[in-house]
Amino acid sequence: MPEELRQWFWRELDTSECAPVKRFYLKLEVIEKSELSPFLRLLWMCRIIVADRRVVWEHISESFTDSFQKPVDMWNEQLAVKLLRVRLEDSVDEPAATTLRVELHKHLTAVVKPPPTQAHPRAEAKKQCRDSEDCPYLIVPATEGKEGLIVCNGTLEPFGELLRVSRKRMFFVDSVKVFCDLGRVIHDSPELSDIIGGEEQLLVLALIYERFVARTSHWKDLLLSCPTDFPTVPSYWSWNDLSGLYGLDVLDDVLAKQERLRQFHTEVTSVLPLIYDALEGCSGIEREEFMGHFTIENIMWARAVFDSRAFNLNVDGRVVLALVPCADMINHSNHPDVLIRRVEPCGGDFVMQVGAGLAREDVGRELGMSYGPLQNWELLQHYGFVLDDNEHDKLPFPFDVHEADGGECARTSAIATDASHTLDIDKEWDKRRASLVQKYSLHLAGSCWIGYSGIPPPALIALMRIHLAQAEEFASLERHGPFTRVSHCTELEIIAVIAETVRCIIELPTDPDGDVDHAEGCEGSVGSEALAEEVTDDIVTNTRNVTLCKVLRRGLERIGNRCLEWCSARAAAIETEKIKQAV
Repeated sequence: MPEELRQWFWRELDTSECAPVKRFYLKLEVIEKSELSPFLRLLWMCRIIVADRRVVWEHISESFTDSFQKPVDMWNEQLAVKLLRVRLEDSVDEPAATTLRVELHKHLTAVVKPPPTQAHPRAEAKKQCRDSEDCPYLIVPATEGKEGLIVCNGTLEPFGELLRVSRKRMFFVDSVKVFCDLGRVIHDSPELSDIIGGEEQLLVLALIYERFVARTSHWKDLLLSCPTDFPTVPSYWSWNDLSGLYGLDVLDDVLAKQERLRQFHTEVTSVLPLIYDALEGCSGIEREEFMGHFTIENIMWARAVFDSRAFNLNVDGRVVLALVPCADMINHSNHPDVLIRRVEPCGGDFVMQVGAGLAREDVGRELGMSYGPLQNWELLQHYGFVLDDNEHDKLPFPFDVHEADGGECARTSAIATDASHTLDIDKEWDKRRASLVQKYSLHLAGSCWIGYSGIPPPALIALMRIHLAQAEEFASLERHGPFTRVSHCTELEIIAVIAETVRCIIELPTDPDGDVDHAEGCEGSVGSEALAEEVTDDIVTNTRNVTLCKVLRRGLERIGNRCLEWCSARAAAIETEKIKQAV
């Protein structure tokens, strides 16, 4: 490996998330001795650099370095290819960089880009009235019960510019101060700014003002493209629909969010007269009518618009929340077309670029962008849809962390019920266990889970091994590390505890009917386009939201079942080894 590349790698690694943990587990010589091509070795290094806390914890093991040789998930992969592209842009060896770019473009098409699909039927209709033959995309506006979307309308080179929006058309704090009367008076008043409490709160009020109060709006096109309601977002749900989330942590999050919105409405109500006076007649309506537009329902609507459509953007060194006309119509895909979104410096435009190029066979296909490594409960809470097969879903595994004298003592709630192991742990054992957990960063993420594959992460198994090992086995763990297997008896107990815990999780009561079975067979994303054939809006919304809950649970149940299959196979393998050794 060239020394310059090695030095670049260490510089990038040391500024990345969880850098000390990566250094602890990394074996760079594994990459250096690999017979892979220069491109694949560089991509391998980039995957490790961009790995976040979530990915690092999932791959903590003795084979940490090897586990990044292939893609770990599509979010990590798109971050890795973006870093690799930056590396090539900065390269002084242009011939070598050109060769690597060709391989990068092939990789994007083969691995990251969505598979070919048929043209979207609504896109075919839109083609008859498109404004420009030269535009590489078409906007298909939302209709009742159907989401808006962006479809391919032409070819683009890899990393080509898909769309561009001038900064003044964006709805963010800078433009709100200039083009929105309410935004201007709040920004100009330190007292009002302090009472409102922050930029996001200002944006919520400004959006309500522009939609419901202003006679003409600078953002007319943006407002026309926004949904008038969000029936599949849980913040809008009735208590009957929310019961479908019974037993899931997301229900607590939804209720807490509803309470925050109610509290914000109460605070806003008290300050609205001051805002009205500061506007000095700009609103053109009476005080009572003005105040009547800032209802809890309209606050919920504005908050849902930002949750589901806004971008967090770096604008001249500041991270701001922004709505971007046209760009905010793009829907989520774990295999994205759009790879880069940025705001050019010094007053420049918002720009959205594809990763892999767009070819003729892509014309008419919906284009997507990844919103992040989001689990279904996150997609549901913020966007009002779920994916039937979401690679980022995780089954939470209960693992309590307790403070012990001299360090942390972690134990699973399942283990805590086993008196033979946990009822009488003394402080010395607590310290020894905590020392191992800390040394190997086994509780790096602050919680534990089992990923989409259903295979328990090595870090979770190591944690179990530390807490279930017999006294005579513990010295071996301290000497060789917690990834070293101990006795057959202890290894079988680890698997039994995992299996029993998972079984308890997936058998917990769900909705009032206790029925999650008929979610099977739902494919793709289930959201505002699902079940549009129902007889009435109320029935459609109720049925749609029930289905969302069932698909959400089904994803977790599938992970649990895959984990139980793994436990069964692993236990059988250990029993076989045990018999062979006995013979």
